[in-house]
Amino acid sequence: MTFQIKDFTSIVASEVNHMRGVTEKITDYQPGSVARTLVEAPAIEIEELYLQMMLGLRDAIPVATFKSFGFDVLPAARAHGYVSISLTPAPTTNITIPIGTTFRSTDGRVYESTEALTWQAGVLVVRVPVQSSVVGAVGNIAAGGINSTSLPGNSYVVSNSAITTGRNQETDREREVRFAEFVRSLSRGTMEACRYAVAWTSLSDADGNVDEYMTRLGQIEERGHVRFWAYSSKGIASAELLLKAQNAIDGYVTDAGAVVPGYRPAGVKVDVLAMVERSVPLSIQVGMFPGYELTTGVRQSIADRFGSTIRAVPPGQTLYLKTLVEDMLAVDGVRTIVPQSSENIACDPSEALTPGLLTITSL
Repeated sequence: MTFQIKDFTSIVASEVNHMRGVTEKITDYQPGSVARTLVEAPAIEIEELYLQMMLGLRDAIPVATFKSFGFDVLPAARAHGYVSISLTPAPTTNITIPIGTTFRSTDGRVYESTEALTWQAGVLVVRVPVQSSVVGAVGNIAAGGINSTSLPGNSYVVSNSAITTGRNQETDREREVRFAEFVRSLSRGTMEACRYAVAWTSLSDADGNVDEYMTRLGQIEERGHVRFWAYSSKGIASAELLLKAQNAIDGYVTDAGAVVPGYRPAGVKVDVLAMVERSVPLSIQVGMFPGYELTTGVRQSIADRFGSTIRAVPPGQTLYLKTLVEDMLAVDGVRTIVPQSSENIACDPSEALTPGLLTITSL
């Protein structure tokens, strides 16, 4: 039975009921009476005792279940994504985009490039990997929300794909869910245990925040061989993240010489590999309700729905064209969407579906 605290009124009522059951000599229990006052005084202290017990239990449960296992909450994660820069006509000379180049959103949020790139002459568009200047979900932004850059000179057209990998510090409820997965993984050697080891692998930055973590995981189990394909918050998983996940599977020896056991079963080879991205382009015709127009904002909303639906397809599952169309139809004012395709798309366990070029024409 769950622990329940009693308040002052309930305690006094219980005491009065008990006194009435054991004696008939006292008949006046009205507020202000001597008998009532004698039971109310300890009731105040008993209520305080209940409260202190509850607070003590609330503090002790995390210690017993989480801290005893070293199971701390996951820190916040920085948002990563891509910004596209275009120039018409295309640049006639190479343009250097240094690391740390800043980009700004319409509401003032700042993003910084994470790699130094060279924009080749004659190329209309360049895609730049960026990260939010602040940690947490505040760095998430819809497609098209970033519109300016610190690059000097020309009038660039700046846009972005949706950035959704920023994550706040793990809540107590989220930690409880993750702890349940951890408990199931204690019987090492099972597929569930190996999947847990890979799925919760992450890399931290110098400030202790999560810099890269797993977002998608595909798997195939064959006799004597298991393969996991990983996709991260930065896109294709980095070599460092894959190596850390592989070490968790195989086990390793720390710098101090301590042996950390792995998760894989004896005699079974388990590989952690990087997913490959598969772009999904689509051409559609859009009809609007009377009084609505196919404006730039509507086009952007359709593209946002298109991108989020494709990214939500788990590895090994199928992207149904009907589902994709229904999600885009949810945009305000859209009456009809006619796709220029009739095929569902099967996502291989080794693939991460990403939104490709969405061509929108008026119906």
